[in-house]
Amino acid sequence: MRYLVIITLLFSSCIAQAKIQNKYTGYEINHMFKSLQNFIVDYEVENGGPVLDNKVSIYRINKNHCVIISKVDGDSGGYGSEDLLYFYNSKFLSGYSLSYSYTYLNSKGTKKSNKPSYMEIIDDSENANVLKTDFIKYLGEFNKNTLSKCSSKNQQKK
Repeated sequence: MRYLVIITLLFSSCIAQAKIQNKYTGYEINHMFKSLQNFIVDYEVENGGPVLDNKVSIYRINKNHCVIISKVDGDSGGYGSEDLLYFYNSKFLSGYSLSYSYTYLNSKGTKKSNKPSYMEIIDDSENANVLKTDFIKYLGEFNKNTLSKCSSKNQQKK
């Protein structure tokens, strides 16, 4: 019987871990969850490029995980990239990056689709190091509500 309990616990922890491994897009998260906080930080393009708006949104996706979506649209508005950073208790857990583009719905290129077309996921160790650094910057922008909803202290009060 004891082995059955251990196997059940191991199996349930694997399921819980698998939930964070789903590679959601920012578009999907935005339509599945309610935002806790939104803010904008500057994103400076390398090699003296323009400074663009980095739109940051934070969501609680389950009782033990929150996610930051950091989205930068290109200067034409037809493409961009987003980073998804999973965290909890003010600790970075994992993350990945996606590039996207929009399909234009008319020949003039003035009306684009609401849903972006995503390209490959970048989730290698080099990208993870960049995302960890970005997470530290975003952490300083968290409000009290985000800190409360994305920590185990909030769970203990219930």
